[in-house]
Amino acid sequence: MDISQLVNSEDLFELKLTAPDSDELIGIRFMIRSAESDAVKRISRQHSDKLLASRKKKLTSSKVEDELLDKAAAAIASWDWGDHDWKGEKPEHSMEMAREVVEEAGWIYDQVSAASEERANFTKSLAKPSAKPSK
Repeated sequence: MDISQLVNSEDLFELKLTAPDSDELIGIRFMIRSAESDAVKRISRQHSDKLLASRKKKLTSSKVEDELLDKAAAAIASWDWGDHDWKGEKPEHSMEMAREVVEEAGWIYDQVSAASEERANFTKSLAKPSAKPSK
């Protein structure tokens, strides 16, 4: 196996959201990008560039929180809300709407962030060795 192909940070992972008080599936699916994907890295670079552009600006906890929320929002490539609504409507996917969702629903942020950071979600399994020796 070509080890350079083991992880594909541009693949998407299907996250099936679970209820915040249990592990029960609730019927909402998000397609998640890796935290190592170009789209998510771009957000980190934008935040870093803003900070580095002005020496007068200091890093604050608010700026760190903004970056984490933006990264989580960028990690959401698409979604299917099934029979569920967000504030009474079926939300159309956009960066702004994804940011609203992860900012206002910490339990969704937690699941999105964890799925995006979990490298195994974007890793192809290594071929398992055969139980019988090859002839």
